[in-house]
Amino acid sequence: MMKKLTLLASLTLACLSGLAQISISFPVERQIFQRNNSNQGYIHISGNFTADYDSITAKVFPRVVGQGTASNWQTVDYRDGKPYFSGKILVQGGWYKLGVKAYKNGVQIDSVGRERVGMGEVFVIAGQSNATGITERVEGGVPTGLGYDSNDDRSNVMHYSNGYNTYNPLPFGFSQMSAANVPNDTLFIGPFHSAPWCWGKVSENLVSMLNVPVLFYGAGFGGTKVQWWKESANGEPLTSPSYFIYEEYDHPYGALGIVMRQYAGLTGLRSVLWHQGESDHGTSSGDYQSYLTQVIAKSREHSEIANLTWMVARASRSVNTASNVILGQQNTINNDANVFNGPETDNILTSDGGTTYRSDGTHMDTDAGIIEHANYWVNYITNGFLSSSTPVLANDLLELNFACNPANASTPITLSVSGTYDDYAWSNRDNTDSEARGQFNNCCKTHTVLPGATYHRLNWQYDSTSSITVGPGRYALNVRKPSSGKILFSPIVDLNSFTLPTSPSFTTSAAQIRPGDSVTLTGANCNGSYLWNTSATANPLVISPASTASYSVQCKTLHCLSAATAAQQVVVSSCFGSPLTLSGTVSTAQSYYGSLQNIGSTQQITSPNGKIDYKASDNITLSPGFKAESGTVFKATIEDCN
Repeated sequence: MMKKLTLLASLTLACLSGLAQISISFPVERQIFQRNNSNQGYIHISGNFTADYDSITAKVFPRVVGQGTASNWQTVDYRDGKPYFSGKILVQGGWYKLGVKAYKNGVQIDSVGRERVGMGEVFVIAGQSNATGITERVEGGVPTGLGYDSNDDRSNVMHYSNGYNTYNPLPFGFSQMSAANVPNDTLFIGPFHSAPWCWGKVSENLVSMLNVPVLFYGAGFGGTKVQWWKESANGEPLTSPSYFIYEEYDHPYGALGIVMRQYAGLTGLRSVLWHQGESDHGTSSGDYQSYLTQVIAKSREHSEIANLTWMVARASRSVNTASNVILGQQNTINNDANVFNGPETDNILTSDGGTTYRSDGTHMDTDAGIIEHANYWVNYITNGFLSSSTPVLANDLLELNFACNPANASTPITLSVSGTYDDYAWSNRDNTDSEARGQFNNCCKTHTVLPGATYHRLNWQYDSTSSITVGPGRYALNVRKPSSGKILFSPIVDLNSFTLPTSPSFTTSAAQIRPGDSVTLTGANCNGSYLWNTSATANPLVISPASTASYSVQCKTLHCLSAATAAQQVVVSSCFGSPLTLSGTVSTAQSYYGSLQNIGSTQQITSPNGKIDYKASDNITLSPGFKAESGTVFKATIEDCN
């Protein structure tokens, strides 16, 4: 049924062990990734950890039997020194629960997940009011967006609208397109639309027919001419725009540019769905073709997708039709292999020209009109288009470099990115409600909407350089590529639990040992784990060096390593410069003991294999308690051992 719609998505982390040691920041709940034409695609995964791990693995499980194919457990990432994990797994088209596990020494240490993620179809809607939908005028109240929701859990939108195309408030998150889950206001199809229009029915039908989830972005603008789209896409002054079109907000192309530069890389994209022409009765077919071709070119430039697919509706009806507009649209389609025929919606009219489908002769705003409009789109999308068009999959997340300087206690963390970009924008916090609130003026009223409670709503105004040196916190980076302005995003790096290592110390059980003997190194004053310069991590550390060597130790916390202690040398030689006092049992053949001074011994040399030699420069004293059993070998010599 037609109704107003709103939804706040809910995020569920399925931690299957006790205290969470890993967390997921990407994908967000209900995120849908574009599949390829073989019904496969990558789910990109990133997150954070509070305990050390060796590897991260992930798997998808169909939420409903028959709505996808369970994957194998696949490795997402290995521990490599960066303070986050990031990777991807290959899955079939479907609607899934996502499971993510962490392992240490072959043992699972934690498991988290997402309740709903998908591999399916992603579209962006563009054009004018028969693309965006319209709202009812409610005297003294908020306009209600006309249209139909989808009752299928797999139909999703970004419930947000920002009519000013302001960059910083834009969130990232998704909501179900369901009447049961949108209790107030009107359903927004972000980043711009204020009504569900026909797209709920389109989504519901596509989901049913394709058996994969569907995501729509809304980037149209009502009451606009194709010339204004061309001019705003090219950064040109608008020619006599209507009063509600604001050049300073990049109207009308701005929202489509946002999807192209920002969102398409995060989810992937099948196609732009274009429905426009009602305002262009006075535009020649040649001009229409030229203007639309330039808009398409800009969308490809901004997305860096050279073969970005468009489906162009043949649409002109504003009470009457305009053959010049239809010809311009058709010529655009015919001259670009990646622009496809869309529905011929001028035909949605009763034979007597009545109001069954269009109450005002222009907008398909009645129940019958919205349903028929949806049917037209579904027929064209499912009639060979999906196999003939080339979708684009999501980009990898941007990799960050990480360094820790424990000597700088207040700001020990350095995060940076390799490569050269036009702009850098770091986040160190979320937007407040006032900063995050979207606002959209439609007709006679103003809509406002906050991102869902679990949407990412990062504030990108912390720093604008390629590198930051900071204290503990939560950080992310986006960069804008030269020429295209395409935006790449890093994983969110949560370092709120960051701990600096203390300065360790250690002692040795001996400064000199004979070949074959062992020495014990004992570390102290470390608030993490010990890392010896031998790469060993045990403490105490018992070693038997083959030759004289120096040792040091560092203290390692989860993300940082202290400076090394001063080195201490352990001499490996049987010749000691100091006097020796020997005790204990000798049951095997051992290296000799030598002293440049004297030796005193109470050792017991036991049979059958005991063997020892003493060499001293001054004297050798065998004190009471010394014993050499029958069959053993003992030799004492007064001579210099060096």
